[in-house]
Amino acid sequence: MMKLRTLLLLLPCLLWGPLALAQAPNVTTYYEPMEGGAIRYLTMASPTSSGPGPSHQLSLALALRNNQATSVTLTQVLIDFPGTTLLSAMSTSVAVPANAIRNWSFSTAQNIILPNPAPATIRIWLYFTGYPNPVIETFSLAAYQAPTPTGSNRFWGRVGDLRPHEYWQGMGAVHGASVQGCQLFAHDVGVYGWTGSGWSDLLPGTDGSQNEHYRQWGKPIYAVSAGTVSAFVNTDPTNFPVGSVNPASHGGGNSLLVDNGTYEVGYAHMQAGTLNPALLSIGAQVNVGDFVGLLGNSGSSSKPHLHIGAIASDASATLWSPQCGGPLRPLPLDGAFAIDSAVLTSWYGIEQLAPWSPMNGVGIPSGAAPNHINSLLWPSASVPVVLSHTVANDFALGTNGQLWVVGDTNAVRTTQDRLSGTLHTGVYLNVNPGGSAKAIAVTATVPYVIGMNDFVYRGTSTGWVLTTQTAKRLTVDESTGKAWVIGLDDKVYSFNPSTLVWSAHLPTASTGKDIAVAQGIPYIIGMDDRVWKFNGSSFAQLPATTTLKRLAVDGTSGKLWGIGANDGVWSSTGGSTWAEHPGGARAYDITVFQGLPYVRGLDGGVWKIAGFGFSRVNVVQP
Repeated sequence: MMKLRTLLLLLPCLLWGPLALAQAPNVTTYYEPMEGGAIRYLTMASPTSSGPGPSHQLSLALALRNNQATSVTLTQVLIDFPGTTLLSAMSTSVAVPANAIRNWSFSTAQNIILPNPAPATIRIWLYFTGYPNPVIETFSLAAYQAPTPTGSNRFWGRVGDLRPHEYWQGMGAVHGASVQGCQLFAHDVGVYGWTGSGWSDLLPGTDGSQNEHYRQWGKPIYAVSAGTVSAFVNTDPTNFPVGSVNPASHGGGNSLLVDNGTYEVGYAHMQAGTLNPALLSIGAQVNVGDFVGLLGNSGSSSKPHLHIGAIASDASATLWSPQCGGPLRPLPLDGAFAIDSAVLTSWYGIEQLAPWSPMNGVGIPSGAAPNHINSLLWPSASVPVVLSHTVANDFALGTNGQLWVVGDTNAVRTTQDRLSGTLHTGVYLNVNPGGSAKAIAVTATVPYVIGMNDFVYRGTSTGWVLTTQTAKRLTVDESTGKAWVIGLDDKVYSFNPSTLVWSAHLPTASTGKDIAVAQGIPYIIGMDDRVWKFNGSSFAQLPATTTLKRLAVDGTSGKLWGIGANDGVWSSTGGSTWAEHPGGARAYDITVFQGLPYVRGLDGGVWKIAGFGFSRVNVVQP
């Protein structure tokens, strides 16, 4: 039997136990991002393949329900990870009225960057004014996987929309919190290129005062996940001057929200009128890789950039503000590579050899303190490969579907397959050993090139044969086999393959910058950059006022195609009006084969039209 003295000594402890339990408030907590009973973090790619390895972004939002008849005030949040020495303490002041719900979330500076491997458990301590005991909860901790077939999201850009030595740019774990922390996993991204001494998003010779000065301006954006359209804006004006914000705009400016039922991805700040018209209805189906719109500077945006982020779309409206639509969710990506921009600097010119870090279901590398790493992102499943036979200075398609290119070493090459076949190997054969050229045009069997000496050469079974004509632009007429050129004097000349004779085109005063021929009818881009058509006796200017840099004609339908002053792909039936292709592709040159346009992209690769976008013909990426 317990002695009385012992009982008297223990009595305060026995009484204190129940009292202590009552000295923590009666509240219910809801943490996000949480799935499957575990709090989720985003694994972020290593900034290089050689180290320091991946890290993990932990960002939390809390909905706090007060079940008492009196208000409570949350004053401190302490987070630790059992079995480790990691500890974070955060001061706050969240007053929760009786029987009400209030929200709290991390700020950007409070994001926790966990080391690799990440802890398996998280413990959260909530301290309240007037209550000596905190509310303590322990949860499993696990990496987040998106509710998509791959557990990830396809990267939003394509190689063919980038200029040589351009890369997308971003920083993980640095975005502002916004409402209830819903944007802590979001990104503001742009495009960086080499300046000669470093990386910048400004084009050479510009000062950033115009939207068009930025490399990212007008870049096509593609859907990272499938779903249906839940909201869109396509009419907000472009912010100008750069740095100003139009007060009448929506916060996200021209934007599109795509919801798969549990996960909603938003694309914001795009150019007015450029959203894919097929997606401009609530409930419209969106597939991975669909063209979304062109990057712009609208809404709450100080310069051209893309804002992209995700939320949980099936969340309780009672707990989470409709301003964001739902609680925060990470945005893991695949089909890309990342590298610290400072590291890539020393590899300029041989970027393919740099220590690129794969992004397969992970986020952009951390840009948080203390390192503030700015990552460059390559939107491809393979690292940049600089191979002369995959980069074209000029290209042509023969009527048999064979692709010919003048490579970046000026060597003439051709594929060993046909684009009209079921298998494209993308392997090139050097058909001009030791030779070089500036431009190329091809009939079914005969290639023509402009040599480095500006003379036109005709390909034969025994080699290249010099002709008497100099030229700066070259094309062939599929219907007659004739070659046509713009001479160094800007005049129009044609070559008869039967007589092997060049003739000046009548009237001999006709001049132009580029030429295309279909069904025996030549078209030129005049010295005014507009399109002119030969009417049997002279060249007549077509009605449309659109100006072009390159021109092509469909030999079957006569439809006109061109590269506009903005590097976009344009088309016209009859030349009365021109319309830009909605895929937003950017290119240097264009040709047409079997009714479909092919372009030489800003990456120097050859791309074929595919829906609203373009798909690369070459198997090996440059």
